[in-house]
Amino acid sequence: MTYMPFGGRGVRRTAIASAALLVSVTGLAGCGTDRKAQGQGEGGSSAAPASDDSSTDEENPLPLAGQHWDIWELSIGDSGLKRAPRGAAWVKFDGAGKASGSFGCHEFRAKADIKGDTVTVRDRETLPGPDGGKSCDARHLDYEKDVQQVLDGELKITTNYSWVNLTDSHGSKLVLHKNRPVSLVGSEWRISKLDHSDEEWAIDAHAPDIGKVYFVLDEDGTFRGNFGCNDYRGKADIGPKTITFSQAEPTTDKRCSKAVMSTEEEVRQRLDQTVGYQLGPDYLTASTYPYHNLATGFVAGAKQKNQKN
Repeated sequence: MTYMPFGGRGVRRTAIASAALLVSVTGLAGCGTDRKAQGQGEGGSSAAPASDDSSTDEENPLPLAGQHWDIWELSIGDSGLKRAPRGAAWVKFDGAGKASGSFGCHEFRAKADIKGDTVTVRDRETLPGPDGGKSCDARHLDYEKDVQQVLDGELKITTNYSWVNLTDSHGSKLVLHKNRPVSLVGSEWRISKLDHSDEEWAIDAHAPDIGKVYFVLDEDGTFRGNFGCNDYRGKADIGPKTITFSQAEPTTDKRCSKAVMSTEEEVRQRLDQTVGYQLGPDYLTASTYPYHNLATGFVAGAKQKNQKN
């Protein structure tokens, strides 16, 4: 499966999207592709092998109704899985005959009858999105069209922990992931990988003794965090596709090893520019925007509630 978060970045973007699965989804089983562990250090974790439509997890399945489900991937016929662009589609079934959600750009409501291992979606009504579709690009619109095609009629339900597949009679499939959305603003984003041009590396690759590297975007248009040795503050202008970091300045004056200080400067440079970003359920990837041959970026995972530090 090829996935390019910022539209045509080639191998490097595909690698970053894969690395995004480093965040804490331990014990979750996926949905039609082989998800290998990409994590490293305290931000890393593993994802279990994918489920398929022929098996149902009887040990700990989640009920379809009552959950907020991200439409994480989809496939049309045998065309292969397509990953959702940032902030794309979701659905919620109330268990009382109704469904609501977003196709990606437009919202919808429908009737939805859950019986045994099937759900039948009918009488859909399309509604305007929250911003009238202004933030929708061609990728969002294309994904929305595919979601609309599949999320209609009778669908077979297969579940596996926090993943659900909904498959129609033609073999087209929606892959849902239980989502308790991690907010872009206010979450502690732990940087686990850096990248430059066509290469990426773990945050501690050149500085094994580096401390926790993270940042938090605040509601007042600022950000704060630690880049490996020192605390920093700066400004952050968040848009639907980009974040403009600026004025990143240290608020402490610690001296660490030469390797740590060098990596800290690399982090500072990435948080002192405009980046295009991809926000997943609990991961964030970013790269210089507009993209160019010397673009720099990072991969970060959201701190989980059970993480002590």
